[in-house]
Amino acid sequence: MTRSKATATSFILYLMLLSLDSSAHNRSQSFSAWTFDGQQVDMVFTVKAREATRLMAVAQLPAETALLRHLQSNIYIQANSLPCPLYGKGKILPATSGYLRANLKFICEPILGNVKHDIRLDSFFDSVPSHIHYARIAINPHTSIEYLYTDAQRSHQLNQRQLLSTNSLSRTVGQYTSLGVAHIFGGIDHIAFLLALLLLLRGLRDIVWMVTGFTLGHSITLSLSVLGVVTPNIAAVEAIIGFTIALVAAENIGAKVSANHQIAMVFVAGLFAMLLTAMIWDIGLAALSCAGLIIFTLAYLPHSKDRQNAIAMRPVLSLIFGLIHGFGFAQVLTEIGLPSNQLWPALFGFNLGVELGQLIIVALAWLAVNWLPKFIRAKKSAVVLDIASALLCSLGLYWFIARSYGVA
Repeated sequence: MTRSKATATSFILYLMLLSLDSSAHNRSQSFSAWTFDGQQVDMVFTVKAREATRLMAVAQLPAETALLRHLQSNIYIQANSLPCPLYGKGKILPATSGYLRANLKFICEPILGNVKHDIRLDSFFDSVPSHIHYARIAINPHTSIEYLYTDAQRSHQLNQRQLLSTNSLSRTVGQYTSLGVAHIFGGIDHIAFLLALLLLLRGLRDIVWMVTGFTLGHSITLSLSVLGVVTPNIAAVEAIIGFTIALVAAENIGAKVSANHQIAMVFVAGLFAMLLTAMIWDIGLAALSCAGLIIFTLAYLPHSKDRQNAIAMRPVLSLIFGLIHGFGFAQVLTEIGLPSNQLWPALFGFNLGVELGQLIIVALAWLAVNWLPKFIRAKKSAVVLDIASALLCSLGLYWFIARSYGVA
């Protein structure tokens, strides 16, 4: 190995180790479902239990109590500019594993004519500016609207008369398309996976096949999950998404130097250690999941012998890993729900939004990768792409390990 290659390799390894200590975490998000029944407004707020640890550190209270007090102080509703006070103290509801769910009720003064409700949510934004909140608001059993709350957009106005007069089909498709776009742009893990897939590709034909495989894969599992045909373990899905990033990024480097067989053995050794940990102490990712990842790694990675083989196999890899990411995409729709009378338009709109966001990311990344050699020498541009793959690999490994053991 030449001195320059040794230096580049050492620098890549250093960045990999350094980035393992980074503070990258899974996205911070929450969900709410609002029901209007005359003067009463009922709100159910859902958030991952680990998000409540941010509140516990400040209030030094149990997670449920801290969450309830936080929501009571940070959620506001007005009817035609008149405050709607809380009705009672609220309560904690049963929730699926890994989540907390709270219920608040508000009472608004009776108002004749058209009512405009202003709903403001300040929850979590002060402690996590990147937090995203998805709200589904139903004014009757057949009409609902979805809003996205961010640090920059903490309030929305609900005009009931205008909502009822709007074409429900076009409104539903438009709203869920916006949610889909926002979801993929807010998901750094999905973006990292797309970038890892792209770094090895140069030709437009290869890009099209890769996008097709990923689209087909995530569309299948997104639909199956949202329709209730399959109920995935979200914690395991999030962990395995990290693994998909790490494996693809490692393959990018290994394919160039014909070292993917050796890389596969390193991955298998780590997975086997996690398998033993799960079997002996019952902690971390389930033993069955670890065994499945071992089998897949041995069946796939050693056959990616060089760059040409890796590119040829990438559409299949995109399809298989797209199935995993589809379950991640479905989490938002599972939590906020789909309107029963507009089920298919909502599902179509969300999938369309995901595709639009994905195409924008792919187009920008592909242009950047292909323009890079025009600004720096070809050898240096190759090193830059290897460094990018190394960083993505380490980030994926961090997410995989941290999420497997519930620390991110």
